[in-house]
Amino acid sequence: MAAVTRSADTIAGVPGVRFATAARPESAEEKALLKIQYALSGGNTSLPDRSTGPQLAKEVVRVVDGSSYSVITLWVPAEQESEAAAALRAEGFELE
Repeated sequence: MAAVTRSADTIAGVPGVRFATAARPESAEEKALLKIQYALSGGNTSLPDRSTGPQLAKEVVRVVDGSSYSVITLWVPAEQESEAAAALRAEGFELE
């Protein structure tokens, strides 16, 4: 699975952690991330706008040659950081 880095990120005033992955949309890694998000959010599959619950996002990565591609990130509130890290490791992601 893909390597994951983490950084502090605040959403709607709630401190949290963004786990940045190299997972591409429609990949096996995306399925694993959806499973993790579902578990961490108490079974929510869709979150309202401005939600402060665990959520996935697509980020655009720009390459030096001018091309770009999407990757998937997972944001969780700070209090769920260790739970999210354990879930990522259990799904085979390598945390850096």
